[in-house]
Formats: sequence, C-alpha cells, structure tokens
Amino acid sequence: MAVGVERRSTICYTIIITPEKRRPPGWARRERQRDLEWIGENFHVFWPAATAAYVKQGRGAIVVDTTSRPTGEGNPFGYFAQAMLERRKDEDVKRMVREYDPDWEFVVVLLKPKDRVSSYRVQIKPRQPSR
Repeated sequence: MAVGVERRSTICYTIIITPEKRRPPGWARRERQRDLEWIGENFHVFWPAATAAYVKQGRGAIVVDTTSRPTGEGNPFGYFAQAMLERRKDEDVKRMVREYDPDWEFVVVLLKPKDRVSSYRVQIKPRQPSR
C-alpha cells in the first residue's frame, strides 16, 4: 500500500507500508500518520544520506533515534549496513532492506520509546511532466 505522496520542489516520493493482516488500533494509525509527516519533513536530509551511504556501504537503512535530541534540534541518525541489520530480530526491516531498489528507494527505521520500532520503505517517483 502506498500512502503520503508528497511533492517537495522537483522530487516526488511515496512511502510504502506493508499491508497488515488486521486493522491497527486508532493510536497506531495516528502514530503512523505522524511518522509519515515527519519523514516527509526530513526527506531532504534522508534521501541524500541514504544514497551516499549506499555507494560506500551497499544496502542498508537510515536508523533514527526519535527519543533523543542531543543538540536540541534534530534527532541522531545513521546508516546501518545490511550485514548489521541482518543480525537483528526485526524480520520486517530485513525484508525491506533485501527488497528495496537503491536507485529510487530507501528504508528508514524509527527507534521509539519503550523499545518500539517503526520501519518504512520510501520510493522516489519521477516528476510528471507538466501539461
């Protein structure tokens, strides 16, 4: 399922969410919507970081600690290579990292309070020509 199509200058992107077997509770849907908005606000940082890191390290994911703001602005994040992510127990993240197309996609993992994690696969869409 694709949601949250955004337009920022000349780049369009879509955040891909794997369909769930059952409808999540209301709080989870609201949190997901806030995540999508936040990823959109930070897209201009994540996309260049993900593409540059892919060139140096290969497949991986942007991992963001949303529980920390050490400088008062922004959350710490880094690019974790596939080999490191494969050692983790999160099967959804492993699947996304194995399957994304680095030419037009990246994976972002949000570390949250109470050891919760949300992960998203973000697609870059070519800009449609104006008519």
